[in-house]
Amino acid sequence: MSKPNPRRANGSRRANLRAWLKAQGRPCHICRMPIDYGLPAGDPMSFEVDELIPVSRGGDPLDRANVDAAHRICNQRKGNRMPGDAGARGLPVVRSRFW
Repeated sequence: MSKPNPRRANGSRRANLRAWLKAQGRPCHICRMPIDYGLPAGDPMSFEVDELIPVSRGGDPLDRANVDAAHRICNQRKGNRMPGDAGARGLPVVRSRFW
């Protein structure tokens, strides 16, 4: 049996955390470009909650100090890497266009 996803273990706390981040209207903490918070989930430039210390490395997905706003594509490219990891410096974020 696989372990349960800690991000979904407490849905209301995660939803409140997501709404709190969204209300701030912050830019992507990875690429520093603005986020269009109106885009549907799944769009590469849509808003996602990114854990600064990844859950797979012991980070708390419900701690406000451990999350920030990110584009979906930036978050996917970052993966579970953290500053100081081999290959983490200057995480490549390549854009074909800006919107």
